[in-house]
Amino acid sequence: MYKLMLSDLDETLLVNHHVPKENAEAIKKAQAKGLKFVPATGRAYNMIQEILQEIGTYQKEEQYSICFNGALIMENKDDKVLHFQGISFEQAKELFELAKNYDVCVMIFTTSMCYLFNADPTEVERKTAQKAPFKIIDEFNMDFLKDDQIAKLLYVRPNMPLLKSIEQDLLEDIERIGVCASYSSYRYLEFNAIGVSKGFALRWLSEYLGIDMNETIAIGDNYNDVDMIKEAALGICVPCAEGDIKELCQYVTENDYDQGAVKEAIEKFVL
Repeated sequence: MYKLMLSDLDETLLVNHHVPKENAEAIKKAQAKGLKFVPATGRAYNMIQEILQEIGTYQKEEQYSICFNGALIMENKDDKVLHFQGISFEQAKELFELAKNYDVCVMIFTTSMCYLFNADPTEVERKTAQKAPFKIIDEFNMDFLKDDQIAKLLYVRPNMPLLKSIEQDLLEDIERIGVCASYSSYRYLEFNAIGVSKGFALRWLSEYLGIDMNETIAIGDNYNDVDMIKEAALGICVPCAEGDIKELCQYVTENDYDQGAVKEAIEKFVL
């Protein structure tokens, strides 16, 4: 039996930033059978509290969350930090300065706040809908973050070909700075510390819980989900995923994220 399931949030579990009733009911049935259901997201921990309530793990002992693409691993009870691996101010500063060469919104997550520079109106709307604590910074200067814990930095444009071309331009810089790049929600080029991924978090949490990797499932839709899909014994994606992601999976759900994909996966492989 599968004992640990990691699920991406946006374009996988959620519809309009909430867990649909059919997904929530399936999760709770699986939890009753002993499954640990863990959100694995690029979002900050303070952005997913309502979601944890909807799946029944909010402030619960021995229930967990993976945030910032694996940079932060939490036990939900008392908001206990189990693992954190962010990027340094110096790394963030270099990426920040490079962004001046491109027409992108820059988003910096600390452990407690999201800061938007050159704010994209659609991103402001998105962060408002996500109920994210965020601030718009009018001056393109991040020096005020020098003493903060920075989790990750993102370039934002709802244009994946553009973001991919930016990554290609910056390949040498990314290696020199010592970060890794991934994509999510078809609008984010994300920079995390080297070694940070949802796959790393899956391995870390399974070892922490004493769960064999052969007893793990991961479901997602985008490139920041690839590592956990590859690491899990059973890798699943939803139909809206790109073709190269589907090729990595053992199963592609028949239903898309807004049609109960997570419910389908749970019913087929857990219940």
